[in-house]
Amino acid sequence: PEDFASQSDAKPNTLFVSPSCPNASKQVPAMLEAFPSIEWVHVRSAGIDFVVSEELNQYREKVQFTNAKGQFSSSLAEYVMMACSYFAKDLPLLMKNKKEKKWDNYDIEELRGKTMGIVGYGDI
Repeated sequence: PEDFASQSDAKPNTLFVSPSCPNASKQVPAMLEAFPSIEWVHVRSAGIDFVVSEELNQYREKVQFTNAKGQFSSSLAEYVMMACSYFAKDLPLLMKNKKEKKWDNYDIEELRGKTMGIVGYGDI
């Protein structure tokens, strides 16, 4: 709270919280206490466990809390498909051969018909 003294006239209504925020579980309640005008707290990640605390519970009725669940679903799904192709087609060997201007044949995997197990995929 002493860090906020210079901002005592400010009346913010939104607080954005980054997953890289150190001690967010302590800092967010301190911000809400210092600035009672805050109506909305948005966490810029899908997970909110780094923010949750006993101190935060008292604000559940007064403040809207949201997160970025689903924000990166499409790009993560695309990344998974790219990674599958990267390994199946042996992209490192292809890039090495390109650099050496060597076009030898080599075996590659075909993804069609393969089975992939996915654990903890969320909404992807």
